[in-house]
Amino acid sequence: MNPLFSIIVPVYQVERYIRKCIDSILKQDFSDFELLLIDDGSFDKCPEICDEYKKLDSRVRVYHKKNEGLVKARETGMEKARGVYIGFVDGDDWVEKGWLKEASEITYSYYPDIISFNTYLNFSNKEICVPLVVETGFYDKRALEKQIYPVMLYNKKVDFYNFGVYPSVSNKLIKKKIIWNNRCKDERITMGEDAACIYASLLEAQSLFVMEKYYYHYRQNMTSMTKAYDKNRFLKYQYLLKYMDQKLGSRGYGLDEQLKYHRAFRVKHAILNESKAEGSVHERAKELKVKMEEYGFVDAFDNLELKNTGLGSKLFIWFVRRRMYDELIRMCDVFNWLQKWK
Repeated sequence: MNPLFSIIVPVYQVERYIRKCIDSILKQDFSDFELLLIDDGSFDKCPEICDEYKKLDSRVRVYHKKNEGLVKARETGMEKARGVYIGFVDGDDWVEKGWLKEASEITYSYYPDIISFNTYLNFSNKEICVPLVVETGFYDKRALEKQIYPVMLYNKKVDFYNFGVYPSVSNKLIKKKIIWNNRCKDERITMGEDAACIYASLLEAQSLFVMEKYYYHYRQNMTSMTKAYDKNRFLKYQYLLKYMDQKLGSRGYGLDEQLKYHRAFRVKHAILNESKAEGSVHERAKELKVKMEEYGFVDAFDNLELKNTGLGSKLFIWFVRRRMYDELIRMCDVFNWLQKWK
C-alpha cells in the first residue's frame, strides 16, 4: 500500500546540516511515510550521507541527479512520490517530533486537501515564532472563499507587508494531485517559487486545516541575508510576478488587488537588495533608477492604500513615490546595518 505521506528533501551542499534534517524526519512518532532524498548534484559529502541512510531505513529512497536547482529537484521528488500527501523539508532545516502524528490524526478526521502548521525562524543566537495570521481549524470550500482567499496574499489589517497565508511549501502537507497540478513550471523562476504554486494550490483545494502547533524549523543564514547582492533580483521578480498574474489574476476574491500589494512587496525587497551593490550612494541610486524604469516598477507604490503602515515603511514608500532614490539608498543602508546587529 502507498504511504500516507511522502516527505521530499532537496539536497544540495548542506553537509553540515543534512543529518539533523534526516534524523528529525525518521524519528517521527508516526511511521506511515516515505522519505525521498533528492541529491541535486551536490559535490560535498551529501550524496554519500544520503546513500548511508538508504541502507539504514527502508522508508528512505535516494535519487541522484545533475544540478538543476530547487524547482527541478522538488519536481523530481513529486514524480517519484507515492504518498497521498506531499511535504517538503529543506536540507538545512528540521522538524519537531509530533508533526506527522498530529497531521495523520487530522487526515483521519477531516481528510483536508491541504494541512498547514506554524514555523520557527532559527538564527545562530535565537529562535523566533512565526504564527499564521489565519485562525486555526478546518475550512471547507465556502470558508476558504469567505475567510482565506480574500487575505491570502495580503492581509491589510497588519503592517505592510504581511501574508494572510505564508507562501511556503515547507509548512504545508498537500495532496499530491493538487500540488502536482499547480507546481511551478517556469524554470526561470528561482525566487518566490513557493508562492508561484501555493496560492494556485489553495484555489484548487476544497478544504484546508490550519494546525496550531509549531513544527517546522527554518534555519536563517544572516551572513548571506545581509551581505549578498544579486544583480538579477529585479529580473527574477519580474518573472515571478508575471507568472502569478497569469495564475491568479481575474479569479475573483479580491486577488487582483492583492497582487498589486504583492508586487510592491517584491519591489521593496528588490530595492533593499540593490542597496547592497558596490559604489557610492549616488552611483547605486542611479543604477536603481535605471532598473526601476527598465522593469516597469516605478509606479509600484503609487496607487496603494496603506492605512496600517508603520513609520519606517511609510518613509520608504514616500521616497519611492517621489522617485527619491538617493534617500532610498541611504535609508536601506541604515536598515542593512541594523540587521547585522539584531
